[in-house]
Amino acid sequence: MITYNVFPGGKKRLVTFSYDDGQAEDKRLVELFNKYNVKATFHLNGIKYVDMSDKELKELSCMYDGHEISCHTLRHGWPAYMPGQSVVTEVMEDRKVLEKIAGYPVIGMSYPFGSYSEESISAMKACGIVYSRTVDSTKGFRMPEDFMKWHPTCHHRDAMEICKNYIEQLDYRWSNPLFYIWGHSYELRTEDDWTYMEKLISTLAEHSDKIWFATNIEIYNYIEAQKRLRINVDETVFYNPTDVTVWVEKNREEIIKIGAGETVKL
Repeated sequence: MITYNVFPGGKKRLVTFSYDDGQAEDKRLVELFNKYNVKATFHLNGIKYVDMSDKELKELSCMYDGHEISCHTLRHGWPAYMPGQSVVTEVMEDRKVLEKIAGYPVIGMSYPFGSYSEESISAMKACGIVYSRTVDSTKGFRMPEDFMKWHPTCHHRDAMEICKNYIEQLDYRWSNPLFYIWGHSYELRTEDDWTYMEKLISTLAEHSDKIWFATNIEIYNYIEAQKRLRINVDETVFYNPTDVTVWVEKNREEIIKIGAGETVKL
């Protein structure tokens, strides 16, 4: 029996953070994540950067280096209340601006105001978007059933108590693996807020031997690569046609690593 409940390094848990709107406080938050080797995704509105010089764009790119830059529409509109053509414009124009900053294809996003509809999702997919985060907190740790309706665990203001529960379950085989925390950096208004945030991040980072800290797109890419594994009938030969190294578990006891483009025979 093969299960996909294993992540990079053979770890069984994963944590991701994501922050919306691209505020000045992102700089301090990035520094905090970097201090503890934790990754995050930042969903930005491109309208803020269209008049920046090449030097300013490069500085912005350096600031977010090691994290993911992701879409949030160009002008922070309400996708559920927009015609499809406006959604396409908002997403494609946002991508154009953000890709100048990021230097790579920007194909993830979060819904501004948490607003989406089936029509807007179809438009976003047509724009090349592969995942999008909602604001519908589940308080749970399940993996997304639909990456275009990726519901987070909680807002960061509610995360500490949930974090304690998550850590208590780290070694429990049957618990769900994903702790997804979201928010806005401008909500960190006081030094007490920043102290709280550092405590949350550092508490999770203490368990980096068991937790994979990843950006949203890294999680999406990894799960998609796992699904593309080709396995023979008796589950002794594994071929990975992707450029992402993946891990799986066999019979709840053996963890198998299959490198990018590699065939593994047991």
